[in-house]
Amino acid sequence: MGAGPRVSWQAAAPLVLLLGTGQALPALAAAAEPGARPAAPVATYTIEATTTAGMGAMGGAGMLQMMLGGRPAMGATSRQLELRLQSPQTTANPSAEHRIPAALAMGTALPLKSGADSPGQTGQKWKEEDIPEAKGRLLIFRGCAESAGAGQPEIITLKGLTTEQRPQVLSGLKQLAAATGPAGTSGLWPSGEEAPVVPPQASLVGNHVVASNYAPEIRFQVGSGHDFLAPVKLTSTQAGGAQRLSWPTIPTALGYQATATGMGRQEGDIVMWSSSELPMVDSAVPDELRAPEAARLVQRGVLLAPERTTCAVSAQAMAAMGAAVVTFTAYGDTLLLSSPQGSPAWRLSLERRSTATRLLGEGMEGLDPGSGESKEAPAQKGGGFNLFKLF
Repeated sequence: MGAGPRVSWQAAAPLVLLLGTGQALPALAAAAEPGARPAAPVATYTIEATTTAGMGAMGGAGMLQMMLGGRPAMGATSRQLELRLQSPQTTANPSAEHRIPAALAMGTALPLKSGADSPGQTGQKWKEEDIPEAKGRLLIFRGCAESAGAGQPEIITLKGLTTEQRPQVLSGLKQLAAATGPAGTSGLWPSGEEAPVVPPQASLVGNHVVASNYAPEIRFQVGSGHDFLAPVKLTSTQAGGAQRLSWPTIPTALGYQATATGMGRQEGDIVMWSSSELPMVDSAVPDELRAPEAARLVQRGVLLAPERTTCAVSAQAMAAMGAAVVTFTAYGDTLLLSSPQGSPAWRLSLERRSTATRLLGEGMEGLDPGSGESKEAPAQKGGGFNLFKLF
């Protein structure tokens, strides 16, 4: 893992499909070249600790209920962990576990499902029929003002692929999928489709040990300053045609960023809004975010300052999409550790975020308890709100 943002092919692929042009491929492929692993043959361990609120915490059953017309339970919160051990070593029968402190309330250890990697390993096999026809326009708004600034929206025309371009896009997707780095062994938790539940009171504070037969033993301690972030309590209120977002400050957060997406009024249009003051291409936030970099991103207008508590989705953005899904992210300081001098080399990264996802716009207020409006679901024909009708 490098010090900058990691670009995975899974994250880049939707943008390639959306733009539908070979012009997007060189930049994305170049960004993905470093991969998620360091160039040096050193074992790495990555922990992603996420607190979610709103739609993101509903789980599969809740999302299905919402899609079928039920009222969404937006007040839910949950915690998730994703663990990955990566080593350049290989062994016949790889095994690994993460021995956890009692405060995590998940037993004594989490088993890391381990297996050998190979260059270009991926679960996605792209075919030409998987590439949709992108048509219409992408309208991009940015900033926290209730009225959009000059030059907004930025409009990108989404052109359908020609017969010559479709093979080029397919080739680019395969290149991104293959950019997984050298062979070795990896261990993952969770390993199934349904992640085990992390208790709401779980804490990372305490002593940890990652033990395996294909990487050095990794011992580390987590203090209270690198525990799970508090849940985001995001609310919205109408401010003229704009939607004003509000939230209490998140202790130990380094900054915030919000994005909203909805379908445009014109068929085929997609509308996007970001709290960042900079264009989308300059608004990326590194996975391994430390305080000095966060301060620079706040100064540049990429992140909102940690003491900030309000931001508005402009009236023009709301008018362009009518209804939207907004995602708010609070970023915490990343704990970065390395092996003691003279010991077998390893590197650890503990990344922390807190997110909230909710609905904005016409007819959404009564469905969402965080809206500050009526809590009663509006009477609707056909069983209530249906997510499929929004997008």
